[in-house]
Amino acid sequence: MNLRSIVVRLGGAAMLATMFALAACNGTVRSGGETTVNVPGSYDMTIGAYKDNQFMLDGAVLSAPDLEAHFRYLQDQKQLPKTVLLEDTDSAKINNADLEEFANLQLSFHFTGYVKHKGKLTLMSAVEAPKKAKSDK
Repeated sequence: MNLRSIVVRLGGAAMLATMFALAACNGTVRSGGETTVNVPGSYDMTIGAYKDNQFMLDGAVLSAPDLEAHFRYLQDQKQLPKTVLLEDTDSAKINNADLEEFANLQLSFHFTGYVKHKGKLTLMSAVEAPKKAKSDK
């Protein structure tokens, strides 16, 4: 066996080992890896989704404007919650309109929002849409 055939075989073995290593981590690479979030043991406020785009807060049914008014009151009293959980209730499940309102509240009052829908807890990170330039109108 000459030097060239030994180098070719070692190179082939190294490439094969690299392919196996990359194939082993393929699932993690595709899914973006694991994300860990510090989930609080309790929340400063828990809001439930209710029928007809209303919300349940401490046993009271509030419309979206009423819920926003409550947050404004808490802001005036300097008692805004730091963590808020939006969850399904027995009466209704969270829908897109509920999520939009929750995101608006999160942007306005700067709390950390969590959504518990169908038993799955998700950290909600609301971001403002970019402003359009005057020429785009």
